[in-house]
Amino acid sequence: MTRSPWLPRLLLGAGAVGVFAAVVSLSIGEGGPEKITITGGEQTQQLIAGIRQDGPYLGSSDASVTISVFSDLQCSSCDDYELHTVDPLIEQYARTGQARLEFRHISLGAAETTTAAYAAAAAGEQDREWQYIDLLFRNQDEAPAHTVSDQFLTDIGNAVPDFDLDAWNTARDSAEVKDRVEADATLAAELGLRISGPSVVVTGPGTGDPKVLQDSPSKEEIDAAVSAVGG
Repeated sequence: MTRSPWLPRLLLGAGAVGVFAAVVSLSIGEGGPEKITITGGEQTQQLIAGIRQDGPYLGSSDASVTISVFSDLQCSSCDDYELHTVDPLIEQYARTGQARLEFRHISLGAAETTTAAYAAAAAGEQDREWQYIDLLFRNQDEAPAHTVSDQFLTDIGNAVPDFDLDAWNTARDSAEVKDRVEADATLAAELGLRISGPSVVVTGPGTGDPKVLQDSPSKEEIDAAVSAVGG
């Protein structure tokens, strides 16, 4: 799988220091026996099925605009952002080929990285990361005792269509997945992204620099950025 072509330019051009703010995160459990019934699978498939996936990317590789979403699967309020802002972006841009979406994992809480980030990135090794992410956010409030346990993450994996659970478990501990999640965190730091909420970076041929939108930008703000960089 490929990575964003604008990565070197961002690393060289970013010098801002993030302004840190507290965000409540789900805790990490011990992986007990409690299971939940995962819901929302039909909605997730209607949203994503038929759109090309390549690791963290969703949409055609020929799209000239990339919308990179920096978010945290263990952020207790990020599910609303995913379902009400990011999902409409998928329908409008990824499905139509107007832009390609990319998911980058950051921690909006105290931990440098989160267990759920590794789980989702491992799903990306099977080109199922976006299904995994959408299902996790749809079921986040149902996590037993509001903890992200191995059982909860496995339950999500079991709900992803055409998913090899054994390969996923192996990938979760792989160097490739670890390096990718760490690279996402490094890029977020280089960009000076605040941890007060999800951020979105929009790149395209129309401008020399990407549009960096912070603090849970609205769909209207993202639409305007896409128009500005679209060329």
